Order: sequence, then C-alpha cells, then structure tokens
Amino acid sequence: MKFIPILFFGLSCLFSCTSDAPMASIAIRNPSDLARKEVIEVALNVDGEKPLQGQLNGRTVPTEFIDENEDGIIEKALVLLELEPGETANLEVVTSDGSANFTKMTQAELSVKQGGAWTEKEYIGGSFVNLDFLRVPDQHTDHTYFVRYEGPGWESDQMAYRFYLDWRNGMDVFGKLKPEPVLQSVGLDGFDSYHELSDWGMDLLKVGKTLGLGSIGKFRNDTLHRFRVVDSVTCQIVKNGLLESAISTNYYGWADGGNRTDLMSAISIQAASALTTHSIRFTNPIEGFCTGLVKNVGEEYVNEVVDNYHIFATYGKFSLNDDKLGLAVIVETPSISEVVDGAGSHVVLFNPSEEVTYHFMAVWEKGTNPIQSMDSFMALLRQEVLRLNQPLQVLAVD
Repeated sequence: MKFIPILFFGLSCLFSCTSDAPMASIAIRNPSDLARKEVIEVALNVDGEKPLQGQLNGRTVPTEFIDENEDGIIEKALVLLELEPGETANLEVVTSDGSANFTKMTQAELSVKQGGAWTEKEYIGGSFVNLDFLRVPDQHTDHTYFVRYEGPGWESDQMAYRFYLDWRNGMDVFGKLKPEPVLQSVGLDGFDSYHELSDWGMDLLKVGKTLGLGSIGKFRNDTLHRFRVVDSVTCQIVKNGLLESAISTNYYGWADGGNRTDLMSAISIQAASALTTHSIRFTNPIEGFCTGLVKNVGEEYVNEVVDNYHIFATYGKFSLNDDKLGLAVIVETPSISEVVDGAGSHVVLFNPSEEVTYHFMAVWEKGTNPIQSMDSFMALLRQEVLRLNQPLQVLAVD
C-alpha cells in the first residue's frame, strides 16, 4: 500500500494551484448541528502518477492519497475537513504544481534495540532502530531495555499514547505540549526520561497493575489477568500517515483459566482528535474480557449513557506532573456485560463476542487542546459520540 501525502500550510497556494479540470468531484455533507473538523475517507479511482491535492470549495485542504495496490491508481483519500453545521461542501481532486508544503499530524512507531545482545534479564548494547514489524523475542519482558519507551506509540496533533509490549499490556498517556510529532524523540536521552517534563511533554499516567487508559485483559475472581501466558506476539506498524496512523498486534495462544484464544488488536488514530479506536478479534470468544480506567484519589467520575454509547470518564489533579488530566473510554452499550470496580480500576466487562470495538482518549490541561474541567471534558466526549453516530456523508462522486 502506498500513501501519497498532500498537506498544505503555506499561503502561496491557499487557493487553486492549477487551472486544470478536477479529476474527481465529491459532495460532502455535515448532517449534524455541530461544527466539525475531522478526517473523512472517500473512495476514488484516479491516476496517481501526477501530484494531486484536495480542495474544498476551492480552498486547499490537508489530503492523503492512498494507492492500495501500488498500481498507480489512487483508490481512496483521507481528507481533513472543516464544515459548519448542516453544511454541504464540494471536494475536488486536482493536479498540483508540487509547491504545496507538507506536515505530519499523526505518527505510529515501534523502536527496538539492534546490534547488541541478550543477557539473562536484559538487552545490552546496540542502538534503537524503527521497525515496521516485530516478532517479540521470547525472552522479552518488562524492563529489558529492548523496546524504546517499552512498546509501540501512536499520536495525533492532540495527544500521544503507548502500550507495554510485554505481559503487562498497559495503555499509557504521553501529554504533548506541541502539535507536531514528538514520539521519535521520546526515550532517546535516557530510557525513562519521559517521566520528567520536557519541551515536548511527558508521561502523564501511573498505570501499574491497573487498566490505565483503555487497557485490555481478563477480569476473573476479582483479579485482573494480563498476557503472561502466550505462544507468541507480533506487532506491526500498519500505517504511519499524515492524517491517520495504525498499529496491529497479534497475541497467539493467550491462555488464562484453562481457556485459550488468538487475539488480534488494531489501534488507530486520526488528525484533529485525541480519540483512539481499538478493534479486537478473537478466534474463541472469552468470558470476562475487559477494558477500563485507572481509579485515582480525588478524581471526578462520570458514567453516562449518550444515545447508543456509554461514556466512562475521570478528571482531576492526578497526572504525574501533578496537574489536571482527563481519561475516558467510550463503549457501545449493547457490548457491555457489566461494570465493576476492581484492580484499582473502573472495569468494563464485554459480552463474549468474536469482535469488540471501543474508543478511548485523554486530555491534559497543559496540552495542545487544553481542557480545564470535567464539564468541558464531558461536552467534548458527547461531541465525540455525536461524530461516531453521525459521520460526515459522501453524497456524490463524479
């Protein structure tokens, strides 16, 4: 799959860079009463040999063209749009003179040590190299110094996240002080230097033995069980794009309580949002599969149903920087079996199923999209549910 980024921030081509007739014209409608700034995917069938750009009502907009078969034909595009409530706008795909500047609004990466050697408990020597695919070594566990910041990371212009690529499998939050990609620099000046505030931001959450933010596991006998027993684990950077990035992780032969299943995890994030989408498939559905949120002293906690979704949110002065942090998990209500407290967490148990999808996000009062109260956080979360229920509509493609 070939990604062709076209993202523009200069003024010289703010309006059309070409007088050629459009190669495609797409009508896009905002069906909601909310002003929207978000990424939409549109299907195309255009020649990708020439530089392309997207224009909304004649104005150049951030666009990422995707040649899925690498045959020179663009099959789809991701476009970052801003639409007023109820607005219908015309998106045109046109040839570009190539003068558009590029920037990157999302990132996914996996960085591991190479050129060193394993000892009994850790990886010694070598240097970090970014990989697109890793079969996790059998000897790897927590604190082996093999994986930079201990797992893969992903980010948008608003927030960054990671999970531990070992038996803990906890999801963690990296707060960002600037919108551009930062993960490529995290952990290079010391293995866990990200615990201190720097010019890019810092690690904000103490996960420990809890569910952190949207972590997964099995809740059985009032105990959270992680991924201690697996046959093997693979991790792949599926996409590291301008407007969307994605990570796929496969856990083969996850065993707990006499049950065994293969679990396929797909994580994605898009520009202009802190929301992560997490989709999971099982070869054998299991009882007690769960996600949730760490409980913190002094937190405000909200458990609210909005349309067909359930929002679980906490907010308070509990970040590792001793300032205000908000955490949330959004789950479709029919997927939920039970909500309980345990393992230092608000635990959301899923009904056994072959597939599960949920969403999670964090906000930080010092971040690129600062949120100062639980009321403001809940207003943002309700907007996210509206976006999930009322996606932007592609009305026509010419």
